Amino acid sequence: MRKIIILLTLFLSFEGYSQTTNSSNETYKKRVLESTEIDIISSYYSQNGDNAAVTGGIGNESLTDVATDIVVSIPLNDDDVFTISATVSAYSSASSSNLDPFDLSGASRNGDDDDDKSSASNITGSPWVASTGASKSDVWVNGNFGYSHSSNDRNTIVGATINFASEFDYVSFGLGGSLTKLFNEKNTEINLRANIYLDTWKPVYPTELDSYLEANQSLNRGFFSTIDILDENGNTIDKNGSNVWSPYNTTLVDNTKRNTYSLSIGFSQILSKKAQASIFLDLVKQQGWLANPMQRVYFGDRANYYVGNASNIKNYTSPINTDVFQLADDIERLPDSRLKIPIGARLNYYINEKVVLRTYYRYYSDDWGITSQTAEIELPIKI
Repeated sequence: MRKIIILLTLFLSFEGYSQTTNSSNETYKKRVLESTEIDIISSYYSQNGDNAAVTGGIGNESLTDVATDIVVSIPLNDDDVFTISATVSAYSSASSSNLDPFDLSGASRNGDDDDDKSSASNITGSPWVASTGASKSDVWVNGNFGYSHSSNDRNTIVGATINFASEFDYVSFGLGGSLTKLFNEKNTEINLRANIYLDTWKPVYPTELDSYLEANQSLNRGFFSTIDILDENGNTIDKNGSNVWSPYNTTLVDNTKRNTYSLSIGFSQILSKKAQASIFLDLVKQQGWLANPMQRVYFGDRANYYVGNASNIKNYTSPINTDVFQLADDIERLPDSRLKIPIGARLNYYINEKVVLRTYYRYYSDDWGITSQTAEIELPIKI
């Protein structure tokens, strides 16, 4: 997979001045934020690959994303800061476009009506060819409002956040709170953070599954009415016979909620003038529909069925296939509850003014039986 990332950051600061009167009875307290700050961050991301999840792990993964993030930090007084941030991310995705891989041939010409089939008897599709459907591109938007209060001695910081995000297939609302304590002349830091995300799916499905259920599980109506369905040998099946394609399940998403509750605990310590260490523990609980309804699933113990050019079935897993598509057995389905527990540590060591050693380790486990370990060593050199 090839990835290209270009990052452009622009920092702007606006400072206001006011006349102050010196007083011998007044104790100076440095403001947490001296003036309003505006940060603008833009990025460009490009990706190529051949393991598209929307088409079952095979197919074109080409993706481009252009995003801009604007963060405005406003000092309310000496101790309080209000932050507003907004992100707009516009992307195009070959894999997402293949929710309806047949769109190029006119299978879905008017809006999202997958039953528009009056002259589409010879439609084709391929996981390797991007479709032109509505899901090919989209815009993700996010808004965040944050507030933080620092104590007079600057050893206690309390914060709260509210955020909202939206994309074509989901919306998210989040609340968060944090508490940070500094000790030992600010050489020791302990922080607690809690977040709640209440997400709602607006599910979209692979067109063959959605259309089959819309047609009351009939291959002689709607989308499939004039389409030839091929078996794995390239033979056209009898839609009224016993060996026909049908989804493994006859229901789709039955719970559009996905809620996430997280608690994070962190500890950081300055060990010396050159060394700093930190550890963290996260507890994350998820409930609701945790799978992605866009993603196709194929089962190895079920017969394969296709739409398109029979002679290219043998080339299905190769990019030379441009005109045959395998019908899905199901959408991705996962348990409706998950507890994730990652724990990790960092150690940074300043070698000299040009070299800093950064190390990172994380152990992850969850109640699905998944465990993993991650270790990283970075040695950035300042030029």
